[in-house]
Amino acid sequence: MCEVLDRVESRGMARGEARGKILGVQSTLVSLVKKNLLSIRDAASEAGMSEEDFKKLAGVV
Repeated sequence: MCEVLDRVESRGMARGEARGKILGVQSTLVSLVKKNLLSIRDAASEAGMSEEDFKKLAGVV
């Protein structure tokens, strides 16, 4: 039973780490856009999302 719980815990940790990396990249892209160092189009492309979705993420109208 402990082995099953260890595997479940490991999967959860891996998912959390992956999500954290995604959030970190998105945060960096938003920062670059807000500093006018990167276009919304390029940032959205790097994030793998539409420009509209990226604008919502960045809080840009």
